[in-house]
Amino acid sequence: MKALILAGGYARRLAPITDFVAKPLLPLGDRLVIDWVLDRVKALPVEKIAVSTNSYYEKQFRYWARCRPEEVEMIIEPTHGEEEKFGAIAGINYALDILGDDDYIIAAGDNVFDFSLGEMYSLFKRVQKPVLAVYDVGDLEKAKRYGVVKINEENRVVRMQEKPENPESTLVSTAIYLFPRGTKKLLEEYLSGEGNRDSPGHFLAWLSENYEVYAHPFGGLWKDIGNLDEYRDAFLRFR
Repeated sequence: MKALILAGGYARRLAPITDFVAKPLLPLGDRLVIDWVLDRVKALPVEKIAVSTNSYYEKQFRYWARCRPEEVEMIIEPTHGEEEKFGAIAGINYALDILGDDDYIIAAGDNVFDFSLGEMYSLFKRVQKPVLAVYDVGDLEKAKRYGVVKINEENRVVRMQEKPENPESTLVSTAIYLFPRGTKKLLEEYLSGEGNRDSPGHFLAWLSENYEVYAHPFGGLWKDIGNLDEYRDAFLRFR
């Protein structure tokens, strides 16, 4: 299995900070945002770790990678600004072109959490289908900002809506995914249409309508660092 950390965005909602520093490389407690993600991901049996970013932040990430104890491969999207960016779904497809077909753990580089991924991985090994991490945000208004997930008693996803105006539940996707070998073909099938190429939630929603997809609910701390207020809150929590 390979690990792919997504860090190809430009985080304009955190400007002007992110004019100079990539969001995943911002400090959070005694480490950087991306370190919280990678330390959880590498606890799984991964054979290769890769980070996908863009040319604008390339030097920063290469310096960070040299400071990590494990080997990290850099996937560089040839973009320098928001108007050129691939979007997360197209970025995943670009990275998998380079990394090859395999089982994957894919996580957003600004998706900070303190829970173990072990039980999610056990579910993945049992079903051999895509599995996404879900979290109960406990508030319908807050759920509108995320991909809202409805699951059955077997934890299979029966419906997923990206940023709905009227959420059916407070269970949301956390941008942590386990994909089995062969997912590359499904990405290409999705991208051949007119669907959104950015938020992975759109791909997962399409996937759950056409194929079996499962979800694993988590407790503990989780923060999606989308703006300055959320970064400030995460900074106080993850210490």
